[in-house]
Amino acid sequence: MKRVLLIMAIFMAAATGVSAKGGPTLAERLNPGQDTIVVKMANGAKLILQLQNMQQLQAFQNYSLDSLMRDINLYVARVDQMENTNQDSKEMVVTFNKEKAADGKSEQVTVTVQEDPKKKGEKQVEHHEIKINKTFKIDVEIEEDGDDTKVNVNVPDKAERDSTKAAYKEAHYKATRFNFDVDLGLNNFVNTEGNAIPDLKPLGSRYVSLNLHLNSQLGGRKSPVYLVSGLEFAFNNYMFEDNILVNDVNSITSFEVASDRNFDKSKLTHSSVNLPLMPMLKFKRENGKEGFKIGAGGFAGYRLGSHTKLKFEEDGRSEKEKTRDNFNLSEFQYGLEGVIGYGGLDLFVKYNMNDLFKDNRGPQANVISFGLRLLN
Repeated sequence: MKRVLLIMAIFMAAATGVSAKGGPTLAERLNPGQDTIVVKMANGAKLILQLQNMQQLQAFQNYSLDSLMRDINLYVARVDQMENTNQDSKEMVVTFNKEKAADGKSEQVTVTVQEDPKKKGEKQVEHHEIKINKTFKIDVEIEEDGDDTKVNVNVPDKAERDSTKAAYKEAHYKATRFNFDVDLGLNNFVNTEGNAIPDLKPLGSRYVSLNLHLNSQLGGRKSPVYLVSGLEFAFNNYMFEDNILVNDVNSITSFEVASDRNFDKSKLTHSSVNLPLMPMLKFKRENGKEGFKIGAGGFAGYRLGSHTKLKFEEDGRSEKEKTRDNFNLSEFQYGLEGVIGYGGLDLFVKYNMNDLFKDNRGPQANVISFGLRLLN
């Protein structure tokens, strides 16, 4: 039972002293600058609180003592069950789910205990290894010689913890990872000829792309070189300044101004699926977070659908007309794209090298899109 109480005491100290998100270590919690509150129970038991400030004492009211005791009882039962097995090497995993604190955050602490009994002459030596969140480890060695018990606790220093974390990251390193991001921006026409294609409303001509990108790191986990590929589902909106009608006559698309009607909205929209291929350089800051990044490459895609939409007032009512057609838009598209950013702020630009319309089937124009890349 001494071993059970010892492991439980170490576990409780570690669980309250090591944050699942990288808080202070057990050794840092037990410094002389702390205040200790001892609560004596009616049956002689003691509840010891080690606090650094009043905020920690106030935060303690967010914890349920009943839930905590149920977790401890479960832990002791699991340890007793483990010790009753006949195996020389024993392993147990217990997960404690702390109740949500006042700030809405919660922590999860997972402890793995490994026991390897060994003999030192007439003494029995047991080694307990307590792992917290896979990267923090406490070694406990127990020597039992008759009625005498000697306990040695080894809490790793910062250098050893950093080494353990680095080894864990190296063992679980993946050179290729998926990520989802969204491009939000604007469209504009370039390389136009004459007045064959109308002007666009800048803020109404929006570009949206839902991207499932495959980021492949080239040259090892410390290399800044990446290759970005994957799938992009893009939606291009071209909203016109005037009362524009899009006509398709004899398989030729043209634009004309409606003289007898006033449109609240007149736009042409098409969607496409694109395949990007873009080399990128990503640099880390000293704190390990994302730093400067820059990338440039190309893309190729296929148009999925297109339609026009008119919105206007008629007889005091708001009316909408939507016409689905290909409007002689190019089915295949290709071009160049680039990304530049720092930290969580990324800017993108995309230039369609193909003509917006098929050869001799519509006015000359290319499309350029630019804006912000989110969730990257």
